[in-house]
This record gives sequence, C-alpha cells and structure tokens, in this order.
Amino acid sequence: MKNKKIYKMLSIAGSDNTCGAGIQADIKTCHALKAYCLNCITSVTSQNSKKIYNIFTIPSALIESQIKTILSDYSLDCIKIGLISNVDQAKVICKILGKINLKIPIVVDPIYKSSTNKVFNKFDDYIRIYKILSKLKPYFTPNLNEAKVLLKIKFSDKLETKEIVNNFFKIYKSKIVITDGGKKNKYCEDFFLDENKKVCKFFSSRVISRNTHGTGCTFSSALALHLARGFSISKSVKLSKLFTKRCIIKSPDFKLEYGPLSHWL
Repeated sequence: MKNKKIYKMLSIAGSDNTCGAGIQADIKTCHALKAYCLNCITSVTSQNSKKIYNIFTIPSALIESQIKTILSDYSLDCIKIGLISNVDQAKVICKILGKINLKIPIVVDPIYKSSTNKVFNKFDDYIRIYKILSKLKPYFTPNLNEAKVLLKIKFSDKLETKEIVNNFFKIYKSKIVITDGGKKNKYCEDFFLDENKKVCKFFSSRVISRNTHGTGCTFSSALALHLARGFSISKSVKLSKLFTKRCIIKSPDFKLEYGPLSHWL
C-alpha cells in the first residue's frame, strides 16, 4: 500500500503564548486536517485573554534564515502568512518567495489589530506591507474592517461588500475572501471572487460564543490547505468555514471573556 501524501504548510506568523492564535493556531489547524506545519516566527507576543502586553519583533535576517532553511529541506504544498511586524519583514519574505516562484497557494491573513484592540502596524505601514506581499499573487483573507483599511475606505462610507471585493482585486491584483462581511446578525457572510472572478457569498449560521480567539488564523490556514488539495476557491471557502465553525462549537470553556478554539474534532 502506498503511503498517503502528507501535505506540508509553511506558516509565517507571530507566536501567541496562550496558543489561541498565530503560529500555534496554524499548527493545531494543520494537525486537525492531517497536515504538517512548518513555521517561521515573525514576532513573539506576551498576551492573555485581556490584552497584548508585549511584542518582540524577530529581526529580518532571522526571518530570512528560517524560511531558507525550510525551503532547502522541504517541498511545500502551501504557505500561510499571518502577522507581519514591519515593512522590512514583508520585503524579505517577498524577495525569498518571489525568487523561487512557487506554484503553490499562498494565503495572506492581513492582521491589523487584535480582538483585544492592539494595533500592530501604523496605518501607512500596514498598507505598504500588504502592497508588497500582493506581488506574490496570494489569496487575502481580511475581515471587513481590514479590507476597508487596506483600501483607505472611510468607515462611514456605505460601500457594499461586493464593491469592496471588486475594488480590492483591481488595486491589489489578488483574490480576496472578506470574512464576516455581511449585515445579518444570525449569519456569517463571507464574500469572495470565484474561479470566474465573480463575487460570491457563502452563508453560515453564526455561533454565539466567547471562545473565538484564533478564528481568523484557523480559517486562513484551513483555506491554504484546502486549496493545496486541489479544491476550487468556492469549495475551499465552504470547507474552511465549516471547519472553523466546528472548532468554535467544540471550544473548551476556560471561563474566559475571550477564549481559544478547540481543534479536537
């Protein structure tokens, strides 16, 4: 009997000492989906369910070394990029990945601020970082607020999410999935460009839970893996959303205001 292929994902992201989000969420997602997660840590955070207390930014030279050592040893099936601490990190990542011209899915989760309201980058730097990474032609997975920041849209503007998706594609030349971009309280609505560059919407019932720390990381990692397995963007969004929903439903109750997901499915 032939060995079943084990898909390998490289996660380039920050470290969360509570294991709710970041690299740790990506590793848990890969494990739950029977894949292997390699990683490049961009920052080390000190945080809990209340706030982020401290962040140490990993030097760009070490970012480069982490990625190169992995690429010299492993054949990757997909890449997920999470928290990027500064413009220099983005340049190094783009330079390395651009040179080798990988024909694999790259998913970028453009994290602007944490759910505990810690802003990770200045406004202009945030936009520069993801303009640089857009050269890799990835799939972006911002929430609605992050998409508006990337497009410099005022939060008071009444632009429909479908228009935001199309505008993003025109400016960043990359596909996008806007998570929870709808107006319905009972449902999550994810907007994305399908294979024919048509804006589509995926509905799923909203789970009321305090345990949602790491939902964005979990979704973006699952999306990268499903795309790597050859599923269409439409199917990948559906599978990744349902996977994330199950992780929320099965979350452990640690009696926290903002607790982590469970990946014990």
